[in-house]
Parts: sequence; C-alpha cells; structure tokens
Amino acid sequence: MPNWCNNSLQLTAATKEEANELRSLLSVVSEDEYYDEKEAPTFFGHFVPEQWDENEWYWSRVEAWGTKWDASIHSWDFIDDYTVVISFDTAWSPPIGVYNAMVEQGWGVSATYYEPGMCFVGAWVDGVEEHYEYALCETPEAIREMIGEDLDDEYGISDMMQVYLEEEKEYEESNG
Repeated sequence: MPNWCNNSLQLTAATKEEANELRSLLSVVSEDEYYDEKEAPTFFGHFVPEQWDENEWYWSRVEAWGTKWDASIHSWDFIDDYTVVISFDTAWSPPIGVYNAMVEQGWGVSATYYEPGMCFVGAWVDGVEEHYEYALCETPEAIREMIGEDLDDEYGISDMMQVYLEEEKEYEESNG
C-alpha cells in the first residue's frame, strides 16, 4: 500500500477545443466505471500515452509519469472556459513527468503537492519546482518558515504538527 500524495492542479488550455476535450476526458475518468485497467482511459495517459505491458507497466509509468497509478480524482471544476482546478491523489509522489509533458504541449500548469507520510511538500509552476522536506523541523514555526505561508495554509502542515505536539505532551503528562 502506498503513501498517498495529495495534489492540487490548475490546468489552463491554450484553446477552447483543448479545454472541451479535457472536460470530456475528466467526465469519463472521474466516474471510475472501468474494471479492466488496460481498457480504461487514464488522465495521465491523455498527456503521456503509455504502452500497456503486463510485465513492465509499473516501471514504465513511474519513469514516464513520476508515479505508478493514474490520478485518483476527488474533484474538478472549470473556473472559466479554459482553466480547470483538479484535486487528486497519487501513489508516493506527484506526477512531475505528466506536468512536464503538459507544459511541452502548451498547457499552463500550476500545481501543489503534499505527502505527509514522507514529510515533503512542494509547488510546480510551468516547469519550476519548489520542493521541501520538513521531517527534521522540530516546531510548527520552523515548518512554516521553511515551506512558506502559501503551502502551509493550503495543507495545514504546521497546524497538524502543533496538534501532534500538544497530544504528545498530554500523553507524556498522563503516563509519567
């Protein structure tokens, strides 16, 4: 079982035709109706087509997409005729390979990601990545200083650490 990486993606099409094609794809892939993965359309596969191979699917996806499974889409909403905001999870890491392909194909990409199990968070905007590993931060303030207000506010990382520290203190006090 993987650790889940939370992702938020704002994707802007260059043309209305591309945006409409994406809207149709999202309508299909977010319904999760397919039982045979080889036959199912994939969100990531739309941008980075894959060659299905029973023995090599895992590594070919990791190499091409940056993660082993397609997006597990929670929600998506077009905020204008060209731009969609998508919330999804991936296994272990963000789909950086897909973001690179999107930009190469003319899409505007603004994404953030957060993997709490491995203590990393970041932002990826049109090919520029800011990646932070905060496992060694000992206080909520240190986390916020490292990752910045925007990522911390979006994912609530320093707040979660504060709750953890309070619970740990309470436990220690009650168990001597």
